[in-house]
Amino acid sequence: MIEPSNADGNCLPNHHDDTRGGFQRVENYDACESDDEESTDGDDEDIALSLNELMYSAHSFHVISLPVSITMVLAALAVTYINTPQTIQQGAALMSQAYHVWSVDTDNDSTSKQIFKDFANGLVIVTVIGTMTFGIVLLYKYRCMKVLIGYMMFSSMTLLGILGGELFNVAIEKYRIPIDWFTFVFILVNFAVVGVTAIFYAVGIPTYITQGYLIASSVIISWQLSHFDTISTWTLLIMLGLYDLCAVLTPCGPLRFLVNLMSDDDAPEMPGKFVCCYVVSPFCLKLIMLSSLYRSFI
Repeated sequence: MIEPSNADGNCLPNHHDDTRGGFQRVENYDACESDDEESTDGDDEDIALSLNELMYSAHSFHVISLPVSITMVLAALAVTYINTPQTIQQGAALMSQAYHVWSVDTDNDSTSKQIFKDFANGLVIVTVIGTMTFGIVLLYKYRCMKVLIGYMMFSSMTLLGILGGELFNVAIEKYRIPIDWFTFVFILVNFAVVGVTAIFYAVGIPTYITQGYLIASSVIISWQLSHFDTISTWTLLIMLGLYDLCAVLTPCGPLRFLVNLMSDDDAPEMPGKFVCCYVVSPFCLKLIMLSSLYRSFI
């Protein structure tokens, strides 16, 4: 059978048509060439997009790895050098009073009984954290921004002022730093106020100051959590790790739901602390682990 030809006398190529079970003719070569060019352009765009994603991921890792590394080193140093046997004993008693529903007797209880009680106490702590997280998500969903930001600022000021003051007080007593009460309170109030301003306002404030206050917040938290006994620390670590996985990966997880809300076009803006407190939570778990290890080896 003679193939049909075009105006130049060249035979037209046949292409198989899967929908009709036969072949169909292409009138000229331009259609084929245009299809090839479109597919090539699409492949180039995919490659460029993949490279951009790779560069963005590498840059993000580089940006976050330095402050996290500094935080872990400073947290380990704080747990090691800003503690005394008396403060460790007092801190353990206070943490047990504040966070343990079922008291753990490390001297008389067996190891299995201690683990069971610590897992039960950890479950209570994680339940409270999950409930508060759902409350934050509901406040954001229904646009109660003043209440939400006010709560966040109050919690940050309490963390930097009260818990940070306790850490500074232990350092002053251990190293016998000469300072009067008025100067101590003045420095502490300014430290807390400037920290809240740098974290939530951040206009005209250098980025390294904001990062420094976020690092200080993580160090203070890890120093406080290091006063748990070793078994309580590890059980709490496991419970918080499981909670983080459920909160981020499950469809009903509060953090996943929060991220979906924040990605909406009409979503209100939030300060960086709101995002950082959840992004850094897995790294805070590593700080707890370091605190436990350092205190166990001392």
